[in-house]
Amino acid sequence: MINVEARKQCDISYWETIILGSHILFTNNRLTALSLENHQAARFWSTDTNWCIASKSWFEDYRESGKLVLFRLHKENRRYLLSPANLEFRNARNRRVNLRAFIERFPNVESTVRQLLARDWRALFHFELVRPDMHFDHSLDLNGLQISSLPCRLSVRDDLVLRYNPITTLPADLIIGGNLDIRDTGILSVPDSVQIMGRVIR
Repeated sequence: MINVEARKQCDISYWETIILGSHILFTNNRLTALSLENHQAARFWSTDTNWCIASKSWFEDYRESGKLVLFRLHKENRRYLLSPANLEFRNARNRRVNLRAFIERFPNVESTVRQLLARDWRALFHFELVRPDMHFDHSLDLNGLQISSLPCRLSVRDDLVLRYNPITTLPADLIIGGNLDIRDTGILSVPDSVQIMGRVIR
């Protein structure tokens, strides 16, 4: 009898830990977005996927970088995993998928995603979620990001660094308060209408 009661208590504790580690960020009749707060929750939601966060050490490495957010589609029972700090959005087979296309399919979750990325401008650019007319009150280092374009009417108070990017053109209404670094990019010319207070580093 003691063993049965102990087992029941253990089961309750196990499920409580998973529930506490699955913080709901958004839910509707199509999907739920959960922040994974402990390894037990990560391991549970990683069942039947190829995600490495089923391993405690991998989960801890990811969580040290920032949030891990799981998206579960109710009808299809599909799962996706977002790690903004690591610039990763993956399906259950652990293949990278397009976050912007996902948001276009499920537009109600966009505000939740934007709140997650609000302070991570590298993730905003990587996932192509930067809106037109955005102003950055600091330098913007996009070194090494695989971006192919910049939004219209982007303004940067200080330097804009675009090194090691596949980008080939700049928006004509770009405003830069410092230097523009376009070394190791495909940019061959800067439109005359681009406002640069510093110099162009080629």
